[in-house]
Amino acid sequence: MRLQLMGPGLIASGLAVLVWVGPLRLSAYRNGAITDIPTYHAAADRIADGLVPYRDFDLEYPPLAAAVFALPRILPGDYDVAFSALMLVALVATVIATVFSARVLGLTPVRQLAAGCAVALSPLALGLLMETRYDLVLAAVLAWLVVAALTERWRAAWILLALGVLLKLVPLLLIPLLVVYQLHRQDMRSLRQGAATGLAVVVAALVPVLIAAPAGFWESLRYHLDRPLQIESTAAAYLLSLHALADVPLRVQSSFGSQGLIGDGPRALAAISAVIAIIGIFVIAIALRAALRRSHPALEGRLFVAAVAATLAVMLASGKVLSPQFVIWLLPVGFIVSGKYGWATFATTAAAIIATGAYFPRMYWDLVALDDLPIALLVLRDALLVGLVAAAWPRASIGRPPGSVELPLPPSSPHSARSTSARYLSD
Repeated sequence: MRLQLMGPGLIASGLAVLVWVGPLRLSAYRNGAITDIPTYHAAADRIADGLVPYRDFDLEYPPLAAAVFALPRILPGDYDVAFSALMLVALVATVIATVFSARVLGLTPVRQLAAGCAVALSPLALGLLMETRYDLVLAAVLAWLVVAALTERWRAAWILLALGVLLKLVPLLLIPLLVVYQLHRQDMRSLRQGAATGLAVVVAALVPVLIAAPAGFWESLRYHLDRPLQIESTAAAYLLSLHALADVPLRVQSSFGSQGLIGDGPRALAAISAVIAIIGIFVIAIALRAALRRSHPALEGRLFVAAVAATLAVMLASGKVLSPQFVIWLLPVGFIVSGKYGWATFATTAAAIIATGAYFPRMYWDLVALDDLPIALLVLRDALLVGLVAAAWPRASIGRPPGSVELPLPPSSPHSARSTSARYLSD
């Protein structure tokens, strides 16, 4: 079993390294790059000079992100090279965790290898976007969070979720799924212990920040609340399509480190999008709970993975900010959803990533100038994300053995699911 696991994982990891040190170095990827490295480097320099984030200088990211920015500065070599090496480590960690999850789910070796290679090849689509943003670190954390949940290491799962929140706040929205899944597999006592551990990690990281710079930290949160409708969001894509098709006037403003649409219409759509996101996240959690009740115990992990993929897609498709690097968050789960629409989810995830790389960064400023071609590519990408929600939806059929109509009664103990016959674990 270990050899079967390591084979696809080693192949995909090796492919990731080859892509990173080979094609990604080509000038086609490096010309016209839009990078966040100067922002990270400046923050790292200030930290090295003894300045405190949030108190002595503004930082729009959660506290653990500051540690990620500081680490390359103490590594050998130039900052950008060290940061690139750190992101490569995160990519390989994501590859290994994705293949591991596919193995735990009982997916065939072909699906395991396909998922690992899809993650490994993603830099070919996204280019320097993966090398010059720290979102790969979050992807690696999410990937191992999924592994921890699938293997019922609940404390580890909650710790990883806490680390994800301290990197970027968005993993907060995965809490309903983890609560539903753990309660179904274990009991309230286990949930309380795991959640308390995760909360302790968050508190341990935030208390020093709140003591040192309470105003600065809250200002960093308000920064994101005050952001306008970002030009790459799905709601903005809707308005951009109206502009391209019917010449509806739009105003683009550069602020908050990006470009957004301003005015009453974009402001209303941003509010509506937030409501849709909240509703969508809880509806998916409810759908997961209902599907778990009708699933075979050995296949319940597949429902959890599908729910995570759908939730991440909802977060992307309905957020008022959709920076291109956010699609990196899909890597740990988008390629390992199973069931009737498993391959459709795989293809939609890949297409969304490719469509993102098609307009960013080469056509980004043409998008800001409201040119038709980048608008069309953006609308296609955002439509694919909406389609991904439907494809990855945690429907009950994902948790049923192939060909079954009525499910056998679940075992009295959730732990007995581990002894379920292997015939249910073929993809």
